[in-house]
Amino acid sequence: MALLVAVVVSGVRATGETPSTPSGSADRQRAALAQLAELEFEYQTGKIGEEDYRDLKPPLAREALRARGELEKEERPAGSAPPDEENRASRQ
Repeated sequence: MALLVAVVVSGVRATGETPSTPSGSADRQRAALAQLAELEFEYQTGKIGEEDYRDLKPPLAREALRARGELEKEERPAGSAPPDEENRASRQ
């Protein structure tokens, strides 16, 4: 169990670096989602306890969301509004 915890935590640290290429955000998102899936599997099969699961899941979820946000910014045309701002403008 300690090894899994170390691997998951080191994965969060490793993916927390700023990407140097546009594909870095996509890679970080894929890595975080894979780590979340692995964590869920380990928890569901009883390899890690509930306390460890509750401690490890939030940082991985935050990393996946952070990478997704960066990826959306990279894919958005320059000068365009974020999707939530576009929706607000169209409703007014």
